[in-house]
Order: sequence, then C-alpha cells, then structure tokens
Amino acid sequence: MSDDAPPADKPSLLKMSVSFGGFCEVMALLSLTCTWLGSLGRYGWMFDLLSHFRLQYIVACAAVLIFALLRRRTWLVLASLISLLWNTQIVHAFHQTADKTAAKAEKPLRLMTFNVMVDNENHVAAIEHVLKADADIVCLLEVDDTWRASLEPLRVKYPHRVEEMNDGHFGIACYTRLPLKSSEIRRFTVWALPTVLLNLDHLGRPLTVIATHPMPPMGSLSAREWRSQLSQIGAIAASIDGEVILAGDLNATPWCEGMRLLCATSGLRFSSVDPVWPPTWGLHLPMMIPIDHVLVKGGLTVQKRVIGPAMGSDHRSVTVDIAK
Repeated sequence: MSDDAPPADKPSLLKMSVSFGGFCEVMALLSLTCTWLGSLGRYGWMFDLLSHFRLQYIVACAAVLIFALLRRRTWLVLASLISLLWNTQIVHAFHQTADKTAAKAEKPLRLMTFNVMVDNENHVAAIEHVLKADADIVCLLEVDDTWRASLEPLRVKYPHRVEEMNDGHFGIACYTRLPLKSSEIRRFTVWALPTVLLNLDHLGRPLTVIATHPMPPMGSLSAREWRSQLSQIGAIAASIDGEVILAGDLNATPWCEGMRLLCATSGLRFSSVDPVWPPTWGLHLPMMIPIDHVLVKGGLTVQKRVIGPAMGSDHRSVTVDIAK
C-alpha cells in the first residue's frame, strides 16, 4: 500500500472558462455603459466619440433585452429597456426636423456633397454619378492632384468653380451654375485645413454656401481642433443674416456634442423632412454612422434628401433639394 496521495484532478477547461451566460452579461453591461457614457460628450472627447454609435446601441440594447428576458434578469431587463428607449428617442429626434406639409412655391435648389475619397480608383463612375445628379451646387471632398484630370467634365458643365486640391485628404472642390459673386478660402486649426465660402445669387437673394471637412476627432488634439473648426464655422454662419447652407463631411453625427454646439451657436439646423440619421460612412462596416450633412439657415428647408450608391469611396453622396 502506497502512502503517495493521488494526484489532484485538474480543473476542466469548462470550469476554467467563463460561462456563456456570464460572458453575455458582461457584454450587456459594456453595451449599456457605452450608451450612457456617450451622453457625457461635453466632459471629454472620448465620451463624445462614444456618442456617435447610437444606431449600434439600439441594436445592442434590443439584443440585451431579449437575453435578459430569457435569463429572467429583472434588473437587466429594466436597464436594457431604459437604454433602448434612451437611444431610440435620441435618433428619432432627427427622423423629421421640418414640417412635411409646408408648401414651397419656388423651385428647389439642388445641392450635392460627396467625399469621393483620395484613394478611390473609380473616378469615372464617381464623376458620372455627380453629373447625373444634375445639382445646382456640387461640393466634393478629398480631391487632390490625382483627381484633377477626372474633374474636367464638371468644369465643362458648371460655369463657376473653386478648387483647393493641395491639401490631400482635405482638398475641396465646389462647382455651381448659380451666379458667383465672390468666393473665399478660410483655413482653420493648427493644420490650416481649408473651408470654401461661396457667395451666390439665388433667385435674387444672397446665399452663402460653406463647404468644409474637419479632422476626425480620434484623439485629444484632433478632437479639440475638430470642435474648434466647427465652432469657428458656426461663428461665421451666425454673423450672416441671410440664407446659409453648410455642407460636407463634418465627421460628426447629428447627436454628438460637436454638432450640438455648432447648431447652438450658428443658427444652422437640419430642417429636413427626410431623416438625417441613415448612415453615410462605412455602410459595409458594423460601425456605420451618418457624418455627411447639409444644414441650413434663413428659412430654408431640405425638402428631399437622398443618399447615393457605392462609388468606390467609403462615403456615400448626399443630395438635397432645398427651398424657402
């Protein structure tokens, strides 16, 4: 008879691993936490970064709610339901921001904004898409020297243009058939990113169009400069008494803190009878978000808003019909 003790049983892999239910609860808490931290955007750039993904939070909270019901977790049911309702009401606030029944006597002004993407190799299809839209004003973003020759059909079609294509991912080109009274390039942030201002004549009234593309707020410095650029553009819009249109890739969702500050200080509004929450960037990615926008001021209303098809860019075009 041996005095040696039998070897202890090794814990099974199943016992060592986290249970599926426990993992789901951790993921549920994480998704709910992001929902509420995203509402604290005014207190830090990381919080505001979380605010952009309200559409994803709606899906996540709905999934958590179903999981909580199946697991009979009362506290989790309540938390996920409240979070789901919170995210839904934030998004729904931008479903219709103008009166659909308002009659517009004048012919709508059509404007297109499109981040064509510097690395896009499908130049022909992208430009054909722009030409087919037949907009009165076209604002193209991320145009550089590689796009210069491809833009020739737009130079032929439109009598007025402003091209600032020496800024790589932040180049801007604007084309219009409206009478152009003057134009200006303003530069903002430490990177001196360009913004185009067009002073146009629309039906005998002055119209200012601002086309811009701020830096994505992906770090403390870039987030600070992103917010600064939006604030300075807001100040420009606020100083203009007449009609103003802001168009571009704002790298801002309708519900983020940067957009809230822009609207609060400028008088600019979405004023759209169509929803402005459908994604315009990353439509093949789980993190797709709406960051390409047209905002208006001076009694203007966006009567129609159309998101374009895939044209080789990671963004989709946004074409709007605007009237007073």
